[in-house]
Amino acid sequence: MSAPSTHDNFTLKEEIRAYWSARAESFDLSFGHAIKSDRELKAFQRLIGDSFGSQPLDVLDLACGTGEITRALLSLKHRVTALDFSEAMLERARAKHGKAARFRLGDAERLLDEDASYDAAITRHLVWTLTDPEAALSEWFRVLRPGGRLLIIDGDWVNRTRWQALVNRFGTWLRAKRGAAVHQIDADTHASITSRFYFKDGLSRPRLEAMLTAAGFTDIVSADYHQVVREQQRAAPLHDAIRLASSTRFALLARKPADAAVSR
Repeated sequence: MSAPSTHDNFTLKEEIRAYWSARAESFDLSFGHAIKSDRELKAFQRLIGDSFGSQPLDVLDLACGTGEITRALLSLKHRVTALDFSEAMLERARAKHGKAARFRLGDAERLLDEDASYDAAITRHLVWTLTDPEAALSEWFRVLRPGGRLLIIDGDWVNRTRWQALVNRFGTWLRAKRGAAVHQIDADTHASITSRFYFKDGLSRPRLEAMLTAAGFTDIVSADYHQVVREQQRAAPLHDAIRLASSTRFALLARKPADAAVSR
């Protein structure tokens, strides 16, 4: 797949920023975004603990949104730098966490703080939206310290098996029948943006593994994100619990080799 031009990327990035900024106010109301229960928080704590270990680390939370992953990281005593492209999202994250984390406005594909380095990085539901994932993974590799770990939580939101498509239609029908709110700003804009993503044809685990390897990461393994999804389903209304099962969700853990050169 040929990469979009720099001008095309800039235009799309600005549309992405505007769209997600408009969604910031209601973002936590959508299923699968905010951490809705203590059980879900504990599942995130297990996922992060199994991935990063038990000791407090310097962690970069990429595309932190309203600060929900930041919340899980802080609960484990990690020292968090949380970055997002949208000031509206960051405002909500700061309101939740104050000075407990360091918040930065920035582009996850072009990290500009060249002197910063981290023991670990985490991102949820970002990779599928990237305009230049190779550049992003290269940047994330660069700012990690040798031996540093990267946890990516994402999914294929485009392709569904026949069973998943049936589940999605039923969940959507049930949501409409119950008159539940749909917290999305401008569906046409969303469709226009996603049709121009690099992964507009879907993000698969094997495809992401290959890109991580090409970026220099090693020891790439699956992480147990299903424990989080189970707790999300437990706390969600029935229609949302059903729809959570309608997409392929996964988490990958990768490592920067301990003998990798320190980049600047």
